[in-house]
Amino acid sequence: MAFYEVKEFLKEATFSKRDEGQIDRYGGLSRETLRKMYYTMVLARRIEQEEKILLRKGLCKFFIGCGGKELMDVVAAELLQSDDPFIGYYRNKAFDLYRGVSVKQKILEAIGDPRSESTGGMLQPAHSSYPEKAILPQASPTGSHAMEAAGLGDALKSPVPIKEDAGLPGGRFRQNAIVYCAIGEGATSSPEFGRAVFYSTFNNTKNIFGIYNCGWAIATSVKEQFPDGNPTSCYIGMQKYGLMIEDFDGTEIKEAIVHFKKMVEHVGSGSGPAIANIRVVRLESHSGSDDQSHYMQIEEQKYHIENDPLRKTARAFIEDGIFTQDELLSIYEETDALVRKASAEAVADVRTKSPADVLGKVYSYRKESAQARWEKLVNARASLRQEKYREFHKKGYFETDQLPEDQPPMMMRRAINYTLFDLFLLSSDTVLFGEDVADFPREILAMGEEVTGKLKGKGGVFLVTQNMQRAFGPDRVFNTPLDEAGILGRAVGHSYQGRIPFPEIQFIDYMSPGYQQLKDRIATTYQRSNGRIRLPMVIRTSYGGYKQGAGAMWHSEANLGTFINIPGIHVAIPSNAADAAGLMRTAFVCGDPVLFCEAVALYNRRDWDGYNILAKYPPIDRLIPFGVAQTYNPVAKQLLIISYGITLPIVLRVSEKLAEKNIEARVLDLRTVKPIDWEAISQGVKDCSRVMIVSEDRFYGGVGATIAAYISERLFDYLDAPVRVLHAQDCRVAYGLDGDAICLPQSENILEAATKIVEY
Repeated sequence: MAFYEVKEFLKEATFSKRDEGQIDRYGGLSRETLRKMYYTMVLARRIEQEEKILLRKGLCKFFIGCGGKELMDVVAAELLQSDDPFIGYYRNKAFDLYRGVSVKQKILEAIGDPRSESTGGMLQPAHSSYPEKAILPQASPTGSHAMEAAGLGDALKSPVPIKEDAGLPGGRFRQNAIVYCAIGEGATSSPEFGRAVFYSTFNNTKNIFGIYNCGWAIATSVKEQFPDGNPTSCYIGMQKYGLMIEDFDGTEIKEAIVHFKKMVEHVGSGSGPAIANIRVVRLESHSGSDDQSHYMQIEEQKYHIENDPLRKTARAFIEDGIFTQDELLSIYEETDALVRKASAEAVADVRTKSPADVLGKVYSYRKESAQARWEKLVNARASLRQEKYREFHKKGYFETDQLPEDQPPMMMRRAINYTLFDLFLLSSDTVLFGEDVADFPREILAMGEEVTGKLKGKGGVFLVTQNMQRAFGPDRVFNTPLDEAGILGRAVGHSYQGRIPFPEIQFIDYMSPGYQQLKDRIATTYQRSNGRIRLPMVIRTSYGGYKQGAGAMWHSEANLGTFINIPGIHVAIPSNAADAAGLMRTAFVCGDPVLFCEAVALYNRRDWDGYNILAKYPPIDRLIPFGVAQTYNPVAKQLLIISYGITLPIVLRVSEKLAEKNIEARVLDLRTVKPIDWEAISQGVKDCSRVMIVSEDRFYGGVGATIAAYISERLFDYLDAPVRVLHAQDCRVAYGLDGDAICLPQSENILEAATKIVEY
């Protein structure tokens, strides 16, 4: 029911008074608290009414209602601590208001005004983000946010101390805080929700999942999703591991208080997480673009209206002698006046978004601030490195006690391993996790040195993280279940709390199950939080082919175009040991999420077809900025070859062969493909006038095609020949040396194409 309809009901209805003074039936809450709860419910409904008025005026472009969920919101907000983190969805207006969000801010959300503290007008109405009130940024793909909640629960439980590397000394939230995730019943069909409940139970974290079950996910009935219409039924078996399951009516205030309080006590005691099927109603269609009268029978529509929690709560208060009819009606008058005034003020000078309002909140990385953060770490802790490396050498982790920068040129795998050791030495709150990354499972590690001392240990499928767990312990380096969405969801939680996590996705080919976490949550957090929450993390992944025939489908993928198309993440691809170290250091202090792609084919290579690719480990104070390419043979002006990653050493070897044919090629190693060094590319095109791009990515939507389009659009007048793009074929890489030869650019193809371009 709309605000004014409920008000009229309250005016005209008759109530049967029971015995006076039934306040003890409200979970020990005071009369003042109960009034605040009802006031907030009415206020949320009145704001919703205002949103519809603004929609008709053309000031609000989208409407999505919370009618029917208000009671559950205020019960949860009252019984939780005010600083317990809340990860909700777009039906939680009353929760926000109970935590202290102003009416004006809610109106600014509705009209998409850049003055909206929540999102700066970036998102549709009701997508909240108020980190100062422990309300974390929401997103439209519901279901996926449950994984964030489980990840945060895990991060809160972690004993790894948090200093200041991510700017949140001590952590964003209390270690004993309860994480509340509100979710609609339709979204619980998401596999990520199921995994979130599993992780919370398996890790015994302080999570509550409140399922607001109104029976409908747009036009899909809950009985089309679950056999008995109850989303919690499939988790019954987890009760023996500490999961509490509750089932109650979220339109009955006394019942809701009793059951939610029970969950808070269970979770707060450390007994396990809780999940609840909370029966609520839906008083409006899914959104302004939906009409539930098209698929919901009249009888059911009446059921939802008759069970409106505003009506039912008012009746309970009056009949239990808590408030009089007039006292409750005064709340409607008060909230009506408040919303009218706030709305008039908000829309009196509606502001439109400037390009800076939108484009300025995608990335927080700035070269100067990253350098300053790195210098602070180095100045504070780098002096300890020599002593620690001597200790690591004595324990057998390294063949020498020399600092890595004092050693001869090395392979890329060794450089990355050393860089991770350095980062863990310089930062006490860094964590690294993924499939097989630890030296041992926890149960083997618990057996002590007597057992582990006889075993070599794992440390990643390519041994890149070897001895990390031995050196820094199982709380900082640990294995996870084989679940990429879970790995990235856990990373989100640790980043929210203030750590800088290093989640590993074993192969970029296996990013798919975690793609929603990466694209819709990790990459969007800075933008959808109005630039108020950074989500720093370094997502390490192996990528690419050229594995001497050992790769194939799902082990030779290099589809980087997929990832450079995602605003909000940086994509770094080192081609040698020195760049791997410098880029990873920058990734650590850049403040944003970074996809760090490590070429398997380069891990243990000393040369490529005779071209030496060993490189010196850079001094500890040196970073490689993002978006700054490395130029080889900068004086050359006959041909510009642009490449990165695995294909870079192939191109460098080809450039030597071209020199034998008196063709001088300038080679540009991009080092990062998001951002791309457009300035270096522009200068190279102007100097050389002939351009070839060699990319292991495919053409459609690929890195090479993107660069070629840029050159053709902005630098066409400088070209003396068509831009040539050599790329992987439009297929997945086949097994064996012949598969590599057919599917991926080869030296002879590059040499032939380069020669033809120069002769054009």
